[in-house]
Amino acid sequence: MRNLSSIDGTGRIDLDRATPSHQVACVTHAGQDVIIVPVDSSFGLRPAAEQARTIEAFQRCAAASGMAGTAVAVWDDGTGRMAFRAPPPLHEFLRNIDIVYVATALNRELVCD
Repeated sequence: MRNLSSIDGTGRIDLDRATPSHQVACVTHAGQDVIIVPVDSSFGLRPAAEQARTIEAFQRCAAASGMAGTAVAVWDDGTGRMAFRAPPPLHEFLRNIDIVYVATALNRELVCD
């Protein structure tokens, strides 16, 4: 399996570069642990099935790294707003934060082999 992504100079993950380490924000919202993975803006242009596979891979990596919570992907939608792919119960929370919040909340390293 090829590596899915790496952090670029902006703190976002470039999905086309190969490195198994990602800076993530592990937060708790309404009693639920959430692992926020900032990804490159090109993520939003990828097919839904590919997005889902990538998030599933992040979820597996998180579990293998001992991180509890639901992995979600966030990215700049090109207009300066944050887009995301997450389960519906997290949508309201994610609509109320922005990419700056995520950047300041980066507090763990997700390692994928």
